[in-house]
Amino acid sequence: MRTRSRIHNDLYFRDKPNAMKRIFTLLGALLLTQFIIAQTTVFSDDFDSGLSAWTLTGQWGTSTAQVYNGSNSLTDSPGGLYLNLQTTYATITQSFDLTTALDANVHFRVKYDIENGFDYCYLEASANNGASWTVVTTFNGENNLATWANFSANIGGFVGNSQVKIRYRLYTDQGYQSDGIFIDSMRITSSTVDNAPPLIVHNPAPHFEGDADTNFRTATITDISGLSSVSMSYTVDNIGPPTIISPIDTNGNDYTFAIPPQTAGAYVDYVIDAIDNSAQLNSATSTIYQYIAGNYINHDNGVVDNVVNFSSTFTSGAANRVSLGSGLSTLTTALIRNYTDVNNPNDSIEVHIWSNNAGSPGTDLITPIMMFPEANLLEPQRMTRIDLRPYANQLDSLTGDIFIGFEVPTGGAWITQTTGGNGRAATYNGSNWTANTTTTYHFRAITTNPINPPTALFSFDNTNDPSIDFTDLSSNFPLSWAWDFDDGTTSTLQNPTHLFTSPGTYTVSLTASNIIGTSAVYSSNVTIVNAVPLASYTYDDANDPTIVFTDNSFNSPTTWFWDFGDGSTSTNQNPTHDYAFADEYTVCLAATNQYGTDSVCGSVTVANELPVALFSSETLAGNSVEFTNLSLVGNPGPATYQWDFDINNETSTDENPSFNYPATGGTYNVCLTATNGLGASAPYCLDVELVDLTVGISELNATNYTLSPNPTSGLVRLSFTDDSSIESFQLFSIDGSQINTTFNSISNGVEMDLSSLSKGLYFIEIITRDNASIKLPIVKQ
Repeated sequence: MRTRSRIHNDLYFRDKPNAMKRIFTLLGALLLTQFIIAQTTVFSDDFDSGLSAWTLTGQWGTSTAQVYNGSNSLTDSPGGLYLNLQTTYATITQSFDLTTALDANVHFRVKYDIENGFDYCYLEASANNGASWTVVTTFNGENNLATWANFSANIGGFVGNSQVKIRYRLYTDQGYQSDGIFIDSMRITSSTVDNAPPLIVHNPAPHFEGDADTNFRTATITDISGLSSVSMSYTVDNIGPPTIISPIDTNGNDYTFAIPPQTAGAYVDYVIDAIDNSAQLNSATSTIYQYIAGNYINHDNGVVDNVVNFSSTFTSGAANRVSLGSGLSTLTTALIRNYTDVNNPNDSIEVHIWSNNAGSPGTDLITPIMMFPEANLLEPQRMTRIDLRPYANQLDSLTGDIFIGFEVPTGGAWITQTTGGNGRAATYNGSNWTANTTTTYHFRAITTNPINPPTALFSFDNTNDPSIDFTDLSSNFPLSWAWDFDDGTTSTLQNPTHLFTSPGTYTVSLTASNIIGTSAVYSSNVTIVNAVPLASYTYDDANDPTIVFTDNSFNSPTTWFWDFGDGSTSTNQNPTHDYAFADEYTVCLAATNQYGTDSVCGSVTVANELPVALFSSETLAGNSVEFTNLSLVGNPGPATYQWDFDINNETSTDENPSFNYPATGGTYNVCLTATNGLGASAPYCLDVELVDLTVGISELNATNYTLSPNPTSGLVRLSFTDDSSIESFQLFSIDGSQINTTFNSISNGVEMDLSSLSKGLYFIEIITRDNASIKLPIVKQ
């Protein structure tokens, strides 16, 4: 293993196409266009009259060793090689008023010998008298001293400003020294014709760093004529035509673009396009920027202190422990930062993904992959990308630590490193792994978003207080939810709506779960000002069966609806209700206000009831009639009876009396009233039709028909001996209303179901074909 000492700060080194280190893209930087009109020279210097126009730091001065015109040139190191660990400047002292210009260019002749990939000289411009600087172009490369290059850089992006400055900045590391840069015949020109493309300045994330979700990218784009259009084009995995998007936000000259989320591991390339608003419609297209979508894991600071070689004949492998976290994720990409230069080429490396074996590389999780490092002479420290998406089945549901690294089967390979260990590096000697405690390797990983136990979070909307809408905001893909509303109720919905019944402050809690585990409890206080009524009532049965109901509902109801369970209702707040029959009734109250309705139901037992008078009659010989009392006694009993035979004020108090009517017959409306301890029933009256015995007319005999059981709670049978003369059957209530019911034929009779009827007295009318009829009473209990 050989090392080459380096110090390099990533502040000025960024992974880039086209050899850009800090990527400030100046489109049209090398313009050779000859402007034939409206051009003014605002500054020129051949460096033969000294450096009074310049402010210098470090070794900057003039040299006679390399001259294009005259006797001197400007250089960073007149005495020979530049020094290590330098950041020095050569700045034109004066600032330039370009407020009336529409274009400007910097022209000079240049030679340079600058260590490739580590040392740089930057041409920079400032629009604000040096308060901030923008890189116009970068000089980097060795052995370029043979010929003077004619260089022109467009600085049209800085016109319109009154204090424009230009400078050269030299940056060197500690590892290698060269002759540096030589500059001669410099001039700055301005023009009143806008031939300059827009200036696009964009600083991408280094080393393919992207996000698992939406990737936001911001560029500063300026042009003296304004901009007629700005857009971004991107492709994913180099598939299909580019997708073109517009900025989602503009703040002054800053344009922000949003590239939608892509599948983890996807390679995204993008460029920025701009067209100015001049008559020429000058356009600019940035260099191609790249990132890899996904969860980016990085355990190093990116500082290159030195580079190291791994050889198949000595130290043949390197590994770095990568922490994936406690969740489950899929490894989609490995990144290994290689190095190369003209004297230190690379051979192919065998990339491994190992399990963690007590802090050392364990078993291979995939079959090793042969890769040729991506580092090249233009990008000597470029990350090598290892696409692991084809190995998703083997690299799925990983958690904790793994190792990423390589071995060198043949030849050698270089990587960058930082001095000082982070406890993650290891080296391989062909048979054993050894922890490297003094070095940090630049190996990184990209995964899918880890699936961790959820972190519970919610918001709520109290617009409709006391009905509160809750919205789950938990992260990490919960699959189930447990809400506690602090009022004795819960929910398992993701986004429940809960109705609080009383004003107050409630501590609402949520826990969320997925296949990994359950979150900690998240709680938030919810203050309820309004409330739906809480329905409640009591009743007084002291005067049973007259029941007095009292509304005790909470939260100020404004309307009430009572259902007494016997078919009767009321909208009074505190109603009184008389029940006709003793029974257990379900009484419900619905209380309402502007926020909603609440209902409550309870049982009310009625013990007392008035008697129900009822009887039947049987006509015997000689128009003698026997009356059979069928009355319901009610409560409290016993009952007494009062009969009225409808003739000569004849009455009786017997329970089952007999009465002799005249032989001449006739129709007599016989009435019965029953009385118990509560009171008297309504009279029950029945027409008794008697034939005139003196003319020998026959009568319809009621004894031919029998109802059983009577009283009944459901099914009742009407039996008769002969149905040949019967035309129809009908059912009537006590008030004479006909009731629809079905009479089902059975042997020697018919059967009907009265279970759906209310308690009370009903009549079955039998009509014969000769229009004779008879009504038989039946009691539904």
